[in-house]
Amino acid sequence: MRLLPAALLAAVLLAGCANAAPPRPAGTTAAGAPAASAPTASAPFFLETYLEGGSAVGVVNGFTGQVEATIPVPHGAGSLPWNPGRPVWYPCGAAPDDRTFLLCGASQYWELRLGDDGKPQQMTGPADIPLAARNTGGGGPDFAVSPNARLAADITGTGGIMVLSLVTGATRTWTIPSADGSAESLSWAGDRYVAFQFTAQSVDSGAGGVRVLDTASAATAALAASRLVISNEGKLAGGITGVFNPVITPGGSTIVADAWTGFLVAELAEFSATTGRLLAVLIPAAHMPGSGYPCQVLWTDLSGAHLIAYCAGTGGVVNGTRFTPVNLHVPNTSGIDFSTEVVW
Repeated sequence: MRLLPAALLAAVLLAGCANAAPPRPAGTTAAGAPAASAPTASAPFFLETYLEGGSAVGVVNGFTGQVEATIPVPHGAGSLPWNPGRPVWYPCGAAPDDRTFLLCGASQYWELRLGDDGKPQQMTGPADIPLAARNTGGGGPDFAVSPNARLAADITGTGGIMVLSLVTGATRTWTIPSADGSAESLSWAGDRYVAFQFTAQSVDSGAGGVRVLDTASAATAALAASRLVISNEGKLAGGITGVFNPVITPGGSTIVADAWTGFLVAELAEFSATTGRLLAVLIPAAHMPGSGYPCQVLWTDLSGAHLIAYCAGTGGVVNGTRFTPVNLHVPNTSGIDFSTEVVW
């Protein structure tokens, strides 16, 4: 997800109290959302690859679209056997502080830390990517990084979940029988729980939907035994027929997900991570275009109270439950455009 991600938007997204009107922080609108002219230090950043013919990753300001820095491919990033002349170098993970990112080569990863201006402060590595993460259907890892930036989770080649310690390199894997289904869309609550979308093989199984894995459970356990929070096979409130692209907030109290309400019509909704109950509609239902820009959370701050999101091509900020459109630079991350890799 990412998202994403500790100097972020929290300072500039604070809404005014009901009984008082404190001075509005520079770079915010009256609604408390960041303005397009907000200072760089308050901007959300994302990493984008395939700059300079694939030899660099760009750090992009989400407010302006400006490339704040480029990270050239390091020595040792490697290439794939079937394309030996092209180095593998792409962003493959982001922590919820929006300043800590992982970058991947063919078989190793690096950790990048940004300053509040989006400029690289430190890049450490390389470290070996576990084989389980290299065997994903997309050809490489797509890590979800924990809020403390000490753990990363990825989907294995068989649809299970692997957790990697970014400190020690140790891994644990939770399996799933191939006949049951597969996991996707991973996000962390603290350094223990991982939320994920579970796609069941059988529509009659009742297992599909959003689940939460307790990584303190036995690594031999099947993912199908993890806690089901939102069922895509059950009846949901508000005319919702199913959810996708779930993101659990770092504190673990809520899950934000795209929610289908009609044929190619979706909204961004907030659910209780405990009961699965619908709490609020954050972005009203909109028709999804034929390609690109579904409803999606791009980033959530460590409190979980502020989100950067878009829906049907409209980007903005969710502050509490209020959505304020903002002129965001949002690349196509729909999965239809394969020309770039992006992490927030």
